[in-house]
Amino acid sequence: MIQILEEPIGVTYASLISLAFDVCDEFILVKRDQIGLHPNAEALLDRLQPYVKEMKRQDEWPGTRLLGHYADVYYFGCTEELKALLLHISNRLYQWMQPEMPEDLCFLKNGKAWLINSAHERMSMIDTTDRSEILKIREIEGIMIY
Repeated sequence: MIQILEEPIGVTYASLISLAFDVCDEFILVKRDQIGLHPNAEALLDRLQPYVKEMKRQDEWPGTRLLGHYADVYYFGCTEELKALLLHISNRLYQWMQPEMPEDLCFLKNGKAWLINSAHERMSMIDTTDRSEILKIREIEGIMIY
């Protein structure tokens, strides 16, 4: 497990998201029940609706477990169009936090969490043992890992 020590911002964020789209086949965004959404976040979810592969009611997702609450977890395929959209919408990993945005942008590789992001806690990590992926992560300027 690779712990990311500082929030990826700007070029670092863009490089990390681009690598995640190259490595992974899915990503998720979350809408928690107990936190309202800003109208801009609602508009973003509406814009993303045609790309939703599946929406599940869940009380947990990578990096988060709720107690007594549920959330809508939206699953998307990793396409070039969505990559461009995510890079246009945000330039920071921890910006994916309610109420301003859908929550906890995470990436999945073959159904397994790869980039785990808990924006409220300002924590993120990458779960990989693939040597080539680790080398690519280390090449991203500005990524401080543990």
